Amino acid sequence: MVETAAARLPTLEEMTTDAGAPPEPGHDAWFRRQVQNALDKKKAGKLKYYDFREVAAEFGFNAR
Repeated sequence: MVETAAARLPTLEEMTTDAGAPPEPGHDAWFRRQVQNALDKKKAGKLKYYDFREVAAEFGFNAR
């Protein structure tokens, strides 16, 4: 069976290696808005924090 590029997820190395491609238009502004929204929620006391063990258990991971 031949594995195609479309049939697999990229490796960590592929995701973190700068391929020289230009950034997606608007990504930087979008990312900054996401960060600012999170900081605003944190400042307002509206963020919900989850215990790592609860999250791991929900997804079936052994947190220890």
